[in-house]
Amino acid sequence: MGHIFVKAILEGVNRQEEIELLVDTGATLSTIPEDLAQRLGVPRLKPKRAQLADGRELVVEAGTVQIKINGREAPTTVLIMGNEPLLGLETLETLGLKVNPQTRTLEPTRSFILRL
Repeated sequence: MGHIFVKAILEGVNRQEEIELLVDTGATLSTIPEDLAQRLGVPRLKPKRAQLADGRELVVEAGTVQIKINGREAPTTVLIMGNEPLLGLETLETLGLKVNPQTRTLEPTRSFILRL
């Protein structure tokens, strides 16, 4: 299928930024690097235990951001780790989006209404 990247706007307490994320359907949660979390002013949650694809377990900081992709917007949990922002499955499902492997784009899975 190849790599799929998507532009998104992430918003924290301090500011918002348009960034490019690698879509990772094998990741449960989305991730952002520490420097981006600091610029945005991401409110921190208690550290979470995360299991990586290679089986290693880490304790990492987590936070919440507002994310906007393709006209859809919702709050989402992010792990603060790594060097490249990743868009995980939980965020995709929250936004009602799925990967189309033929077009290498995100498509709606349903009408979007944020349920709180």
